[in-house]
Amino acid sequence: MRLSKLLTELWFALGSAAIALLLLYYLHELWLWDWALGCGFLAGVLFRQALLPTYATFPTFLRRPLNLAVVLLGTIFAVWGTLVAPRFGGLAYFVSVLPQALTLAGAGVLLGLGIAAAVYTHARMRSEVEESRIRESVLRETALRAQLKALQAQINPHFLFNALNALAELTHENPDQAEEFIGDLSFLLRYSLRSSAVETVPLSQELEAVERYLRIERARLGRRLVVEQSIDAAVTHTHVPGLILQPLVENAVQHAVAPRPEGGHISIGVSSEDSTLRIVVEDDGPGLPEQIREQLAGFAAVAALAGVERAIDSGTGGAGGGLGNVQKRLALIYRGAARLSYSEAEGGGARFDIVVPR
Repeated sequence: MRLSKLLTELWFALGSAAIALLLLYYLHELWLWDWALGCGFLAGVLFRQALLPTYATFPTFLRRPLNLAVVLLGTIFAVWGTLVAPRFGGLAYFVSVLPQALTLAGAGVLLGLGIAAAVYTHARMRSEVEESRIRESVLRETALRAQLKALQAQINPHFLFNALNALAELTHENPDQAEEFIGDLSFLLRYSLRSSAVETVPLSQELEAVERYLRIERARLGRRLVVEQSIDAAVTHTHVPGLILQPLVENAVQHAVAPRPEGGHISIGVSSEDSTLRIVVEDDGPGLPEQIREQLAGFAAVAALAGVERAIDSGTGGAGGGLGNVQKRLALIYRGAARLSYSEAEGGGARFDIVVPR
């Protein structure tokens, strides 16, 4: 720190000395190196240090031009003072060159003020532009956060309607199972509300919500719904967006199990790869309808080319809306660091891969 301060003082002293050397030659037509060094020390160090406390608390963008202006003016007046030295003729000589000295002082004052004004104006404009950019960024971030909360609070109405219809049947056929059914449905609704208040939740909570959802669907579909899970217990503490997995499982139930008399098979896999978490949901059904695949592909293309904001605006709606919801929230939360990809499974079904940072 002391070395840095010493170098700063040396820089100002040498800069002032260089200016003084030129001014002395202008006044006396001699290269006066010793006098230039004296003026440099006087103006660049002593004079500047004497005035520094008056503007030491100013912002950096003001202190810098003021430092230059003070050193410049100090150098001019130090050189002006040499006019009265006996070596150059004393007071009589000073009076004879007074017009030149005044011209020199006036030019120095104007130059110093001009430098200070130019630097201040530039710094002020830059500060205003930066403040405007920050305000715009805050407003955009606020809007995106509001949209994220709205997306997280959504629950697929088809699932809710199907669950209520199944509940109506169970109340007559199996009251005990209907009671468990109500507990699971209440859990999912509470979980939806809780997860909408935060960006992410532990994966273990998301897996429990999926298990509750599957219990509700088993009450409706019975043995037609077969689910296989492969979960790496070491990553269950990793945080993921709430209700990010349930829409993928629900999509598999709707397209691969519910429409088929023989039902279908769904596999859920969670594993870690380097610094990422991979979630895979795969089924053995007929795959996604063409319309939904086109919507998902279109969303991914806009997200890659136009950024998060336009990608959110172009999200899917209607059929496949739950999948679009997942894509939107991944884009909002991870800003391009996460992805949802769709492909056909080996048996012709649908396969979804979610990759998020750990």
